[in-house]
Amino acid sequence: MNTLSNSSFNYSAFEAFFRGTPHEIRERLSVYLPLASLVHVDDSNPALDIGCGRGEWLELLRESGIPAAGIDSNSEFAGSCQQQGLDVLETDLFSFFERQVASRYSLITGFHLIEHISPEKQPFFLAAVLNLLAPGGVLILETPNPENVTVGSCNFYIDPTHCRPVPPHLLLFMAVQAGFSSPMIVRLNRKTVGEPLRLMPSEEPYASLYNRLVDIVSSRILQAPDYALVAFTSPSPSLAMLEAVSAINRQNDMFVLPPLPIEGPEEIDIAHLHQRTIELEKELRIVQELLEPKDSAFPPTNMASATKEQSVPLNEFAEPVRRSYLTLLSSRLISKNKTS
Repeated sequence: MNTLSNSSFNYSAFEAFFRGTPHEIRERLSVYLPLASLVHVDDSNPALDIGCGRGEWLELLRESGIPAAGIDSNSEFAGSCQQQGLDVLETDLFSFFERQVASRYSLITGFHLIEHISPEKQPFFLAAVLNLLAPGGVLILETPNPENVTVGSCNFYIDPTHCRPVPPHLLLFMAVQAGFSSPMIVRLNRKTVGEPLRLMPSEEPYASLYNRLVDIVSSRILQAPDYALVAFTSPSPSLAMLEAVSAINRQNDMFVLPPLPIEGPEEIDIAHLHQRTIELEKELRIVQELLEPKDSAFPPTNMASATKEQSVPLNEFAEPVRRSYLTLLSSRLISKNKTS
């Protein structure tokens, strides 16, 4: 929701530049559809999206057959949604609350909304939302996650309409104080911060130090950039709803991967090794035959000439002999150790 009083600031252009394309936003918000499909939403108790913006979430609900309406204080956003055939009202949030006397909603959502509300009004906002929810209703509030160092120290303040970051545990506490049932925190969009990290096997040198660094980096520097409060009204949520929330969290937990197993010694094929030994022995005998004198019965009379003639094949075959012999010896040792 745009709370800037300066009309020269084009908030729709700001969102288009910084938040992402409608397709990207739809993809991120689709993670909530399994949960939304479990909520009993009908025409008498529809879904309500507060600060609906460009209407990506309302479009997803419409495509899923879930009755929904939205509100936004930005006239450009509201007008664009109305042109898409979405049920959107241009109004101020707290003025809307004052007019809602008998209306009830089964699902109320606010994506990147509560950080626009001043801290002193946030408890009132949560109490007003609780009053609008029907029994068994669900609240989803998504907001930037200050646990991520980059978000908490820099990116949050890019938007001049933001008031201050809302830490997850603070929002959880305020939901309990307001009277919500079973409030939970789910962290989101972690895949946007980089590639998953993998732990090192504990047997490796310095594994303890490395894995500790992975924990620090993953929980702070590469923590999920967004999180959501998911809270319920009485009666308690069904097991299917709780599982849908857990499924969202598991996507975030998969960012730190378990260590790969350490590979053991290579399995040796004894039959293949024996065959290779036989082949090497044959090669060695061939080389030895090549090194033997051609005609030992008639040695040359000139000893110097004989030494020169015999040195040629020795120089030529010295390396093959040495290589074949070492390979053969190694194979025999391995075969002996394996069979013993």
